[in-house]
Amino acid sequence: MKRIALRALLRPLARLVAVLAIGLVFTAQAGKMKIILDTDIGGDIDDAWALGFILSHPEFEPLGVTITDGNTPARARIACKLLHLTGRDDIPVAVGRQTGSGRDYQFAWAEDFTALKPIAQPAADFLVETIRKHPGEVTLLAVGPLQNVADALRREPNLGKLVKRVVLMSGNIYRSAWNEKPIAEWNVVSATADAQLVYAAGLPLTIVPLDATTLVTLKEEERDRVRKYDSPLTRSLETLYRLWLDSPGARMTLHDQLATAEAASPGTFFGRRETLPLIVDDRGFTRIDPAHGKPAVVCLEPKRDAFLNYYIGQLTRQHLGQ
Repeated sequence: MKRIALRALLRPLARLVAVLAIGLVFTAQAGKMKIILDTDIGGDIDDAWALGFILSHPEFEPLGVTITDGNTPARARIACKLLHLTGRDDIPVAVGRQTGSGRDYQFAWAEDFTALKPIAQPAADFLVETIRKHPGEVTLLAVGPLQNVADALRREPNLGKLVKRVVLMSGNIYRSAWNEKPIAEWNVVSATADAQLVYAAGLPLTIVPLDATTLVTLKEEERDRVRKYDSPLTRSLETLYRLWLDSPGARMTLHDQLATAEAASPGTFFGRRETLPLIVDDRGFTRIDPAHGKPAVVCLEPKRDAFLNYYIGQLTRQHLGQ
């Protein structure tokens, strides 16, 4: 009789524990950052490693990957393969308008891959629909030329009121590690009219420019930390890195990963952030223009070592003790 009474007492407690556990799961999921990555993956190596950053980060809820610039169908296969190998077939890949047919060495990694395919919906339509579905919640991280973001604005001019934040790897304001004077940065100049539209749209905009990114390159011992952590993600990233290398001494500049870190933890990895009125001129330069520019937060003075420890920790899941 005592055992029966004890079971009767424990049943409500077990139900309460189960309810609390479910509540904690939903609370944790609700607290994650909804993010869409817009990328020209397959050209420079940092795009794939930025996608790996998003997939490994426990506080991101990736809503989709949109593919921009050049041979977008071929680029999409790389994203699809990386998602499939890491068990994330649930993340949709949407293809943007094709602006070229060129091929890079990384394309070979996925040229015959068919296990996961992009959705039929065009990238710009996917962006608009997804951001409308989650008003005020989505961080749009764009690390390539801005065709998809511009096309989304053409479909939905009020996108800036619907999106939580737009973070770009984009522009060059003052100087870089490569030049004493600013240059027309690739993601801007390769789609200048689209960049002009995006910069002038009044979005809640943050940019991570060449001023910051060119100061951060991957050391060989840091690459080894990732390579020696054996997982489907790190094996894929190392394979793509080897395809990208054009000489034994080449080193990755972490352009897109710095922008991803800014999306994850605003301001943490930069010594200085300035809000500046920016325009894109007809030559593809990002200029400070107090009369006509729209405000953008500009991230400067990267905290290299803190960022790299954080980034590699995400890729190797050291923060979870795994």
